[in-house]
Amino acid sequence: MKAMTLVARHLYFGMDPLRLRDAANRVLSRVPEDKAAPATVPIGALVEDFRLTEQASKAIVEEMVQDGLLRKLTPSGSYYHLTTRFREIARARIIEPLEREQAQMLLNHCTELADQFNRTAIRNKYEIEALAVFGSYMSRNRGLAELELALTGRHRAPGQKNFIGRATAQTEGTERIRELFERQSGFIKVHFFKRLTDVPRPFSVIFKGD
Repeated sequence: MKAMTLVARHLYFGMDPLRLRDAANRVLSRVPEDKAAPATVPIGALVEDFRLTEQASKAIVEEMVQDGLLRKLTPSGSYYHLTTRFREIARARIIEPLEREQAQMLLNHCTELADQFNRTAIRNKYEIEALAVFGSYMSRNRGLAELELALTGRHRAPGQKNFIGRATAQTEGTERIRELFERQSGFIKVHFFKRLTDVPRPFSVIFKGD
């Protein structure tokens, strides 16, 4: 399984990545190492291991429940189950953020990839209509935790199709496009939208198909 990565100089659940990883390891030290055994901890243990105020710790616990790292086992919130994602936090790699200059180079490369894909990937019945960048890139931060790309697609014109064998299904077609971009960098995250107006603002369009 690919290790989770956390980015230095960024906050996760209001905590820096090293502090969060250390807290997750303290929590895991309370449960059996055997993953088949129930990984259940009381709220008091979580509050103690996060080493924050009780109010701040409970807010983090609630956020982790919403993000799928913890699962509430009692209506009162007395006990929680640690999910696989919580275990991944404990062994996460901490990496330096993506500098803005590097992000710009990646965006230029992605623009070229999008154009190349539309011209050459004729066995995929989908093509890229538009590609935009949004999220932290649109802030003034010099170091970025991720590079979020918004992509809208469309069916290729009949004259472009040159299928050999079966045509790509919708999910296959979009996943191949996602893989094309995300394999360029671990920082790139691709999100599909029906139209550009659905993309969270602010955003900047970096490619439009002919």
